[in-house]
Amino acid sequence: MNSSHVSANTQAVLLLTGPLIVGRAGRSSEMLSTGEYNRLARALHDIEREPADLLGPEAGDILAEFRGLIDGERITRLLGRGFLLSQAIERWQSRSIWVVCREDDNYPERIKERLKAAAPPLFYGCGDADLLQSGGLAIVGSRNITDTLREYAEDVGRLVARAGKTVISGGARGIDQASMRGALRADGWVVGVLADSLERLVMARENRDLLMDGRLVLVSPYDPAAGFEVGRAMSRNKLIYAFADAALVVSSDYGSGGTWAGATEQLEKLRLVPVYVRSGGDLGEGLEGLLRKGALPWPDPSSPQEMVEILSFREYPAMDEPQQPELPFAIREGALVSPGTVENAGEQAKDSSAEPCVGGAVPEEMRNVREFLGAVQTPQTVDEIAAHLNVSRNQARKWVQCLVDEGVVQRTGRPFRFSLRRDVQKNMFDV
Repeated sequence: MNSSHVSANTQAVLLLTGPLIVGRAGRSSEMLSTGEYNRLARALHDIEREPADLLGPEAGDILAEFRGLIDGERITRLLGRGFLLSQAIERWQSRSIWVVCREDDNYPERIKERLKAAAPPLFYGCGDADLLQSGGLAIVGSRNITDTLREYAEDVGRLVARAGKTVISGGARGIDQASMRGALRADGWVVGVLADSLERLVMARENRDLLMDGRLVLVSPYDPAAGFEVGRAMSRNKLIYAFADAALVVSSDYGSGGTWAGATEQLEKLRLVPVYVRSGGDLGEGLEGLLRKGALPWPDPSSPQEMVEILSFREYPAMDEPQQPELPFAIREGALVSPGTVENAGEQAKDSSAEPCVGGAVPEEMRNVREFLGAVQTPQTVDEIAAHLNVSRNQARKWVQCLVDEGVVQRTGRPFRFSLRRDVQKNMFDV
């Protein structure tokens, strides 16, 4: 990575909000907070400008329009850190770290769509960024755990991998690392959303091959050299859920700690995904408390297909409705009852609402993707699908992800390639 690979918008946002930590340099108390940056971004949008315009010759005129709203001198000082920015980018380049801002097309769409103004202005990462669009199961829990819970988390991660889905977690010791390890040992994919030093973990020997092979992507909204802080860990919890299709809380303290805070935020405020808690063994006060707040007992899927059904269920409650969505599996007297095949689950989710899927596709567009994949003999990449349909890569990726979530299309290989499931090819149905 060098400055030519970082968009002008991202360079501007880095200068305005990033500490640009290079050695002992770069720490600035003047950086804009997320709230301050949001006000600036809205002001720019209102006059049909973008952050990159603050790097051009008209910057003075733009800031003059904001007099009384924004401290122009402070903005000018922050934008004057160009040499420090070039040093930081060079450092990240040497570690294969990329950075995008909210105004970039390749900023994680799930985060932007779900969190809106609460989405971080910047994301730093290492690994295949396409993996951030794949959804999957968020697995979270306590740091200090028993061997039994460690094995449980590994087993769940392994089953997610066998289902061809992604594990999303926070990279902390305990449940986070156990679930990620289980998925990776089963040749699965993992997204780690970090509150600790991205730079340190990117350089760790055990992570390098996984990052380069595209099976692991590590991301953070914080400067790659920033160390751990409790506040950062609490703030990034919402990102773990926002990347996922569903979440499983394996263990939690009651009333305190990051796991409890993140889960209760989902149940009481954000409601982005169904929140499950472990349903076997001694739950403890923490998991019992989450059940009382509306969490669902984990259906304990025993096969990849059952895991796919859970993660394919996309009916989220409206923001003013406190209840959790109806389960894709019904738990009746302790038994796991499946309502049908993966395809039926996708059909039921489709029939329950006339709205397009979360990725924005409509039935006609998804039918075009399906017909193309049914006509070719080999799995196709997103780029190949986009070229055939004459649409942008991002749009094609949305449509394909909708079909993956509904269980119609399967994802294989690295880079990702997509094909119709065999049972769908044998018995085509309209979407």
